[in-house]
Amino acid sequence: MTVLDSFIEEMLQPEMPKTAFIEKLIHALTVQRPPRFEIPAPPYTFASNLHGLQYDYVRREVRLVYKVVPSIYADTVLPFTTFRVILEGLAVCIRMQKW
Repeated sequence: MTVLDSFIEEMLQPEMPKTAFIEKLIHALTVQRPPRFEIPAPPYTFASNLHGLQYDYVRREVRLVYKVVPSIYADTVLPFTTFRVILEGLAVCIRMQKW
C-alpha cells in the first residue's frame, strides 16, 4: 500500500464523503491560494484527517504526505494534471457511489 492508496481510501470512506474537500483541492490546482502569514508556517497547503498535501505552484506538483506516522508510507509527488485526474475520478465515484 502507498500513501496514494491510503489517500484514496480515506476520500472514499462512506461515513464522511469528502466531496467539498475534493472540490476545494481541484479548485486550488488552477487558482493559487493566497499566502497565510502564520507563525509557525503551516506545513501543508491542505490537510485531511490523515494526509497533508503540499502544493508547489512553481513546479506544478503536489506532495502527498501521510501525516499520522510519516515513516509508514513514503511521500508521493504527483504532477498537477495527474492529481486532478485522480481527484475528478474520486468525485465521480462518490457521486455515483461506485466503489
